[in-house]
Amino acid sequence: MSLLARFGLRGLDRLSLLTCRRSIGLRSLHLVPSGGDMETPINPPRGSPAAASTAAVGPRWEMLRLYGRPSDSAADSKTVAECQTSTGKQLRVSFGLASPPASSFLYYDLAAGSSPDDEHTDEEGPNIMAAHGNSVLLEIISRTDDLSCTFDYFVYRAAGATRPPSLSLLPACDYRSKFETEARAGRWLSPREQALLKETTGLLRRGDDELLVVSLDVTYKDCAPRDTAGLCVFRLGGREWEFKEAVPIVLEEGSKGDELYQWRLSESVVAVGDRFLCWVNYLCGFLLCDMVEASPKLRYVPLPVRPHKSRGCSCCEPEPDGQNFRNMYAAGTDAVRFVSVDPRCCCGGPGTSTCVHSQSAFTVTSWTLSLSMDKPMTWVKDGVLDCAELWAQPGYEGLPRVQVQCPVVSLDNPDIICFKVSEECFINYKDRKVWMLEVDMKRKAIISVVPCTDGAWSFHIPTKLHG
Repeated sequence: MSLLARFGLRGLDRLSLLTCRRSIGLRSLHLVPSGGDMETPINPPRGSPAAASTAAVGPRWEMLRLYGRPSDSAADSKTVAECQTSTGKQLRVSFGLASPPASSFLYYDLAAGSSPDDEHTDEEGPNIMAAHGNSVLLEIISRTDDLSCTFDYFVYRAAGATRPPSLSLLPACDYRSKFETEARAGRWLSPREQALLKETTGLLRRGDDELLVVSLDVTYKDCAPRDTAGLCVFRLGGREWEFKEAVPIVLEEGSKGDELYQWRLSESVVAVGDRFLCWVNYLCGFLLCDMVEASPKLRYVPLPVRPHKSRGCSCCEPEPDGQNFRNMYAAGTDAVRFVSVDPRCCCGGPGTSTCVHSQSAFTVTSWTLSLSMDKPMTWVKDGVLDCAELWAQPGYEGLPRVQVQCPVVSLDNPDIICFKVSEECFINYKDRKVWMLEVDMKRKAIISVVPCTDGAWSFHIPTKLHG
């Protein structure tokens, strides 16, 4: 959801309604996994012995859709948890979990409360703000007839060895962020009207008992100094939020500071291990923070790709489709894996091709970076996959030869990446065909292909909710 949409300023969707030849349909394909020690295929057909074994064990990790759905029989009863909202309504959530590249889903029931104002209130959500391991941060936005909004935030924790799943309502954050100040200048806001932004709020699980919700607060004014930022932190089980003001932003040695004017707003927050949070702008770089430090600082880290050139302004504000072609995820406890899908010329060089036969040509490149707050860091390129290599793989037959999108790195093996493939030419979104691919970048092989159902435009977030 865009920042404008969150505050009721929704614009028109940019739709391209075209008529042209459709790609042929394709049933689910489940190819032999890349790891030689695995004896069963990923996502085996229903009813097979392998499927029964997978259902009994459960997925090792999941790709969770960001938007909740009304309760469904597909949800796992062992994932159910509930609590009350700030308005007294009873919220019940559960999850339908599947092995990637299939999607997993959040399901919910929101029972009406006893307040007479309920009939004048519309809820949006719950939707997913962030996740780390077996924990998920949820948001419900309540809008009244007078267009005012209140925001409820919940932390869901999956069942552990000795505890059932839980759902906890967080206390209201009474700190007004710089975005709220600049976007709603002159208007008083109650604590429940203070919004956390999905783009700047992360979840960090520290062991079995400690969980942090952290929101980054930076200025959005073009001419304001950007050498410090604020961190708003809540520790699960506490009573109030803590605000860390004037957290210094550290640049690489020899830097002139121009990077901070390119890094205007993060697009996602990545948790790594039990100490690091990364606020990522997919056009230029990310801010790294070690949350274990008593006096934290933020270190700016450029991405291993060229910074996006500004379009007549002094900053490179993230474009709406930044995560369509780039993404970054944890690769172990102290490293990140960055993936970029880039157009290439028909001759093999970078940049979009002008050749009619190669307009959709692309390469997928991945890099790994070991994280540190004070030591030099170097991106290591560890995988390159050309579109011609992907299109020639068994399992790609019948799929459209277009750029893959929305890379998601496996939490089990960072060499395995899931992508979305969708038709470019379609009459309407209901008829558009979409598939999810699971690809081994190291072996350059397709592991699995599944057709995608509704919600093709929803991004995924990796989790480990199954015990």
